[in-house]
Parts: sequence; structure tokens; C-alpha cells
Amino acid sequence: MSKLSERLTSRAAELNISQTDLAARVEMSQPSISDLFAGLTVSPKKWREIAKELKIDEREMLALIQDATKEAGKTQRIRRTVTGALAALEEQLEPNGTIDPAPVSILSGKPVRMLPVLGEAVGGADGQYAFNGQILDYVACPPSLTNVPNAYAVWIDGESMYPRYKSGELVYVHPGKPARRGDDVIVQIRPHEEDMPPRGFVKELVGYVGDKLVLKQYNPDSKIEFPRDDVISIHPITFSGKY
Repeated sequence: MSKLSERLTSRAAELNISQTDLAARVEMSQPSISDLFAGLTVSPKKWREIAKELKIDEREMLALIQDATKEAGKTQRIRRTVTGALAALEEQLEPNGTIDPAPVSILSGKPVRMLPVLGEAVGGADGQYAFNGQILDYVACPPSLTNVPNAYAVWIDGESMYPRYKSGELVYVHPGKPARRGDDVIVQIRPHEEDMPPRGFVKELVGYVGDKLVLKQYNPDSKIEFPRDDVISIHPITFSGKY
């Protein structure tokens, strides 16, 4: 059991809050809360709400989540391909290379493909995410991505791209579309340690300058560079939405 799981379990017991009660308070499913307490999930989208209900300081909660994510990355040797974190979905792929009829929901009487939400729900101060293959949730696929293999979404956390993107927005990604200068992109960078998951950044693509990939962020306004050889993938964001 991770330190995150232990802390959540002990605080819930101290406050006499059951998992069912907590799920209702933060508007999450009971199985999702159960997975979090059991250590099967380490980066819940509603981590702030959970921290508030269990009276855990946000800074402590964030540190626990980031620590649990790092531990998960060290204990899982993620298979990587040029599509980076998407390689973790290989076992779900059909022979034609599309995600096994990604879950389908019935909305307004019609079947709708669902897209996986990948990466951490909690980003670092510079907007960095850990893409360890964890699927955080599924969201309805927009029409423009219906026939795009391996399309996915990512939650924005943090202010590094404000006001372009606000914390809590959902961005939709087309992994097969070439990225152009000026596009908002999700870039996956090789980890510092071999057994860690790829690092992901939501930034604006400036382009390659020599042997460096240059990205732009808005808050604070600055340029970020990575060695060309460390770049795993560059996927353009097609659009975003609040939910």
C-alpha cells in the first residue's frame, strides 16, 4: 500500500467517512474511490475535493500523489514505441491497430465511442505530466476524432498555459496528425531514469532549432528546450473544452 493509500484510509477512518460517503461528496463513483484507496489509482482528477473532505492540506495531498506516481512508474516497466505512452494500450488493440472498440456509451439513443483520458490528473509546476499508461477516465469522442486510431484526451492541471488553457479543461489529441509551428501540442520526452514513464508537456510548438526542440509556454512567458534525441512524440491538440 502506498503512502497515499495509507493516508487516505487513516483520515477517512479518523473522520468516520466511508468510501461510499466520500464518493457521494466529491461526485465520483464508489469503485473509483475504492481503487484510489487500494492504490490502483494514484492521480484522481478530483484530488482537491478529496483533500478538502478528508481535511488534508493540498500541498501534502499533491506531494503524496506525485510520490505515488513515481513509485508506480518505477515498479512498472512501460513498453514504449514512437507513440510513447500510447504503447501501454497495445494489449487493447485490435489487429487493425485501433483501440478495441474503445468503450462505447449510449448517448441520446446512439452509440458513441469513448476516448481514454491519459497521463496524470496532477501536473507539475511547469505543466509536466507523467505518462505511465494509466487511463484516468473515458470521455465521449468528438465527431472529428471518431475514426482516428489511438486518439486520446488529457486534463489540464496548473497555470503554465493560462490563459490559453485553464486548469480543469480537457484537451483532445490527434496522434496521427503532423504538428505545425504555432500548434498547441502534447510533447512526450524521454524520462530521466530508464524505468520511469515518459514526461509530457502541454505547450505551443515553436519548432526545431538545430538539435533542440523549442516550446513556448504562456505563464510565465518563456521558451523551453529539449534535445532532439529525447523527443518521443509530438501530438497536436485539436480542440479543448471545459468538461
